[in-house]
Amino acid sequence: MLLDFPQLVKTFLSALPNDDFPVLDTRLFFSCWLALVMDKSTLSMQDLFKRLNHTGISVDISTFSKACKSRSLSTFEQLYRDLLVRLRREFADSKMKCNA
Repeated sequence: MLLDFPQLVKTFLSALPNDDFPVLDTRLFFSCWLALVMDKSTLSMQDLFKRLNHTGISVDISTFSKACKSRSLSTFEQLYRDLLVRLRREFADSKMKCNA
């Protein structure tokens, strides 16, 4: 059976470090990008950071902008590859169950 999307995201986010950078760790950095891309109610970066700050997560746009300039894309690339492997495995398992 395929995992639901929120569970899949939680699984992959939990593998990211949450103490590798002092202000904006990799897990929060990736979560910000994911929220911006996936949440239809988030119309702008300002919306995203207002929401984060309202929930007690203190991040501002300038910190995020600096992080975007200095972070390697390898984390995004690795997560994408891991996701593809996981989805292919899940799809193959579900296909085998249907054929059985």
